[in-house]
Amino acid sequence: MFDRAVELMSLPPGLSKMIRTCNSIFKVSFPIRFREGIRIFHGWRAVHNEHRLPVKGGIRFAPYVTQEEVEALAALMTYKCALVNVPFGGSKGGLCIDPSQFNPEQLERITRRFAQELIKKGYISPSLNVPAPDMGTSSREMGWIADTYRSMHPEDINAIACVTGKPVTQGGIPGRTEATGRGVQYGLQEFFRHPEDVKRAGLSGGLDGKKFIVQGLGNVGYFAAKFLQEEDGAVITAVIERDGAVINPKGVNIENLRQHMNTT
Repeated sequence: MFDRAVELMSLPPGLSKMIRTCNSIFKVSFPIRFREGIRIFHGWRAVHNEHRLPVKGGIRFAPYVTQEEVEALAALMTYKCALVNVPFGGSKGGLCIDPSQFNPEQLERITRRFAQELIKKGYISPSLNVPAPDMGTSSREMGWIADTYRSMHPEDINAIACVTGKPVTQGGIPGRTEATGRGVQYGLQEFFRHPEDVKRAGLSGGLDGKKFIVQGLGNVGYFAAKFLQEEDGAVITAVIERDGAVINPKGVNIENLRQHMNTT
C-alpha cells in the first residue's frame, strides 16, 4: 500500500525511504512474579518520525503483537497526523499479552512495570512521547501509566499530559472513550456526502438502511455501530467476535447485545 501511494507522488530521491523507516524502536523484556511462578513479558515502543513533537500513538495489549506490527502502526500514526495537519509525529507501543488471562490486580502490576521501562528510556513523556488507549487497553491502563509517570517524575509540572485517554477523574476529558467510534461514523457520513465517490464504490443513497457487519464489539466497534444504528438508520446485520458471531438479517440491536455480553 505504501509503495502504491509513493508511485503516485513526486517525491525527492530517498524521501520515500526516509518516511517509511522508523527512527527508533525500543524492545523490553521484564519478569513479573505471580503465585504460580515468574512470567516474562515482551513489549515494544516504536517512534516513526519526530518531525513534530511530541510523537503520539496508542499502546496495545494483544497476544500476537510483534515488532513489525508496532513499527507499521507507528508509521501509520505519522501519516494520519500529517494528513489532517495534527502537530504530532507517530509512535506506537505493544505488549505481547492476553489481558483476559489476568485479573485487574495482575494487569496493574504488568502495566506499571511496562510503563516504568518505557519511562526510563524516554518513551513516555509529555513533551516527547504521549501514548493513548488501543486494542486491549482503556482509560484504566492510561490512569495507571499516568500515576506511574508522576511517581517517577514528581518535578514535571506537565506530568498529567504524559498520556491521553485517562479517566475523567484523573484529568481525562469527557467523550474520549467513544471518540474513535464516533470518528468512524463521521468518516462514513462524509463519504456519503459525495455522490461521485458513492457511485464509484457501487453504492447509492445515504447511510439510512445500509447494512453493515461489525468485526469486534470492543470500544471502537461498539460505539461506531451504536451511533450508526441509532443516529443514521444503519442496519447491523452481524457482529463477529473472537469466540463466535451473531447474525440477524433484519438487524442486531447493538445496545441489547452489548448488555448481554457484559453479563455473560
